[in-house]
Amino acid sequence: MGKYRDILIKCIHVISVILFAWIIFLVIFCADVMEYACKIKFIVSNIVICIFLIGAVFLYRGIVKRRQIAFPDLNYGKIVKVCTVIFFAVQVYVCFNIFFITGWDSGGYVLPSAQALAESGNIEAAKGFLDIYPYDFKTIKGFLDMYPNNLLIINIYSVILKLNGKMGILTGDYQWMSIVICNCAISSFSCRLIYVIASKKLEEKYAFAGYVIALALIGMSPWMVICYSDSLALFLPIFMVYVYMNEKIPYILKYSVIFVGGYLGYCIKPQVLIVIIAIIISECLKRIGQTGRKMWKRDAVVVCISGAAVILAATCLNSLYKREGFDPDSDQKIGMTHYFMMGMNPDRLGMWSGEDVNLSASCKNQEERSKKNIEVSKERLKNYGVIGYFKLLSKKMLTNYNDGTFAWGVEGNFYAMIPDDINTGVSGRLKQIYYNDAPYSWLFYLVEQCIWIGVILFIGVRTVFAAAAGSRERDYEYLAIILSLIGLTLFELLFEARARYLYIYSPVYVIAAVYGIRDLDYRLRKKDKNMY
Repeated sequence: MGKYRDILIKCIHVISVILFAWIIFLVIFCADVMEYACKIKFIVSNIVICIFLIGAVFLYRGIVKRRQIAFPDLNYGKIVKVCTVIFFAVQVYVCFNIFFITGWDSGGYVLPSAQALAESGNIEAAKGFLDIYPYDFKTIKGFLDMYPNNLLIINIYSVILKLNGKMGILTGDYQWMSIVICNCAISSFSCRLIYVIASKKLEEKYAFAGYVIALALIGMSPWMVICYSDSLALFLPIFMVYVYMNEKIPYILKYSVIFVGGYLGYCIKPQVLIVIIAIIISECLKRIGQTGRKMWKRDAVVVCISGAAVILAATCLNSLYKREGFDPDSDQKIGMTHYFMMGMNPDRLGMWSGEDVNLSASCKNQEERSKKNIEVSKERLKNYGVIGYFKLLSKKMLTNYNDGTFAWGVEGNFYAMIPDDINTGVSGRLKQIYYNDAPYSWLFYLVEQCIWIGVILFIGVRTVFAAAAGSRERDYEYLAIILSLIGLTLFELLFEARARYLYIYSPVYVIAAVYGIRDLDYRLRKKDKNMY
């Protein structure tokens, strides 16, 4: 049985090589010549960025060889703890200076509903938000019927707003900064988790390198300002990986937390479920060929406890929603067939399509909607053909992966409400960097793109080394990580394409990149030793 396990693991690593080779090829060689949704013109091409990054690696190697310089022997754990506190303060300061309210789902539906709950305890009181979207309860209910995962987000935000109201710290337009401060805490926590996980699996110097990358890619990302599921769910995938890797957590508690946390994460952002599926697959592979009544008893206890907890949580949440004046209409819920159909929209190149939303919304119930979605999907597949569909997937891959800012500033009415600059003198300068189309936004885009391409390249390196190791590669924790990234990539290819959907998995991408940094450093050092 162990032989079959090794074959399956090898297949996973080969798939990861193929997938990231495809991504890297498209990003480096096709980004400038291929048209795709949400395309951004960077001031420097990806080829130049790639050459610069490779040159930096060889420069580092040359310095190490000639001067025998290595990572300094420092207390990295203590440094990270101090940096986490300092950086959290920096994040809050930056967000306070660039703060604004976005439109689309966040400002249009979620925030007015959260405000209504915080003030009156009932969603029916929602009347719109700052005159930007004069929606009534009927309009908001229609949205929440279609996308009920927003209900948990609304309740979480309402609690934050209530606490802020009682403390009276942030008022007026800046009351929403209370949510942004929580987003900053989540971002700082996620970056720290990257170091904690990497330091357990790899050496501390590589973990610290991953932490620095995370601070630049995630910690200074302006997505913290956006009050929506992307910022709220950022810590969930990496937290599930942390729980899975932590051997000190008792077995039953560990997997109960993973499954229950996965369900709650799914209620906020459905993509969170991908990491849970990856962990389950990894565990199943580990158990191939293993027997023992004790193991199966433990698994049965986990299933029973987790199942009961999930049912209890779902029941309590549904009861809460009804008490707040909202009873979800399941017939109006948008299902996976809709997103599959929309992922093949020829005009929008797999992005969100208002036309497709209207088509699905016109159906009376889920059965009729699924039937209509499948019918349109088949027609679109037929029109594309094999080659045409592959081209579409390549364009969607670029939409998802060729943007280190995760599509910052390109969705809907992004800057719906911008309050007056606060009197710091810094606000205007930071907005010139972070607001897209501002004078110095090119600098922010370039930095994030360089870091993101570096992350992708290091992941590609890791996939090659893991595939080459074959049956010797028995790191099941890494297997869960790479399966998560494979699953997320395939999900975004098959369904709606959006770069910001990758944002909540950005800490997981950084962890995978740290593995690549470790592997490349080991290989270069080994080669240098063999030369002398």
